[in-house]
Amino acid sequence: MATVEKDPSRNPRNESGSSMAVRGGLECLAPMGSHPRSRATNAHVDGLNPDDPGIRLLADAVADQPAREILLVCCGDIPGVGSEANRLVLDVREHDRAIARTLPVDLLGDAATPADNVIVWPRPHLGKDFTRWCLARGASSLRPGGALWCAARKAKGALGLTDEIGRMMGEVDVVGRSRGYRLMRGRRGPAFDDSYAREVLATRYTIEDPALPGLVLHSAPGVFSRRELDGGTRQLIEHAAAHAPPPSTVLDLGCGIGPLALWAATRWTDARVLAVDSNVLAVALARDNASRHGLQPRVVVEASDGMPTPPTARARAFEGAVDLALVNPPTHADPETLRRFADDLKRWLRPGGLAMLVVNRGGRMTQQLAASGARVEAHAYARFTILHATW
Repeated sequence: MATVEKDPSRNPRNESGSSMAVRGGLECLAPMGSHPRSRATNAHVDGLNPDDPGIRLLADAVADQPAREILLVCCGDIPGVGSEANRLVLDVREHDRAIARTLPVDLLGDAATPADNVIVWPRPHLGKDFTRWCLARGASSLRPGGALWCAARKAKGALGLTDEIGRMMGEVDVVGRSRGYRLMRGRRGPAFDDSYAREVLATRYTIEDPALPGLVLHSAPGVFSRRELDGGTRQLIEHAAAHAPPPSTVLDLGCGIGPLALWAATRWTDARVLAVDSNVLAVALARDNASRHGLQPRVVVEASDGMPTPPTARARAFEGAVDLALVNPPTHADPETLRRFADDLKRWLRPGGLAMLVVNRGGRMTQQLAASGARVEAHAYARFTILHATW
């Protein structure tokens, strides 16, 4: 069961609460330019297409503004905006070939990134609550008189976003249209509702589930399965509990906020666990969740696109030595991404080590595992299939 600690979208007038302190987790993240291995370009990350008509509207809106006074919140580089702009990114892959200076998105929303112009690009696949959070993050960074810019299609919620910007900023105008997109502008004036923006930034969720005995996980907008334990993860936990031999070292590749990694650390109390994700918010939350449960000495959480290459200092001891990998791979990943998952598992598992992967349909993942030289065994359940892979 998931309980909501703070979600202003459900009760916009509720009292603001203190945000969860996870600054320590973020401080452990390397500057974006130094992350090990980034293998995808911006065009491969959802919502970062520079040729989108909405992006063109935004580019025209700030064409005459100095780049150093522009903040990009969870969108790709904007054509014409130079390298002096700051760009908050959610995923370590987004710094690859970036023009603007990339900074990891921070949960507390108080990084020193003041700007005269802020651009927010909605990413609907991450949920309305994350778009609202991005608007609040951008609005809070504006200097008085500065402008918040957002473009969206009517079919993708432009009307609701217009209302949200108006409520937060006190005023909003639709100043452009192109191929179904609306360009919205809100200015930070005396009517800016700072208390509401802070409420939105403090949005947090708590996940408690019988499959995670003794664990209470904190979550937030912008991460996978933010409100409840994912069904595939639950199936993998149940399967591993019944079939996995006790490991000394465990790998959770694509860890999210840490349910598999922390479950493994509490079930096998002598095991060391390495958890990896490319989402910087998820990594910060996973580190916080590990720390709150006293598991940080045995649980290492790394921000990386796939397994870090070369290994970071904290991860190096796991390379080629993992007994058990627990993996909930991306549902709609392309064959190239799935093959990288398979190659990473092969490299990081010890000879004879076991990888357990949960999938909706086993065909594509099985094909990539076999192509990497793995022996694959499938265990079918009502909604999911668990693949056993060994090399």
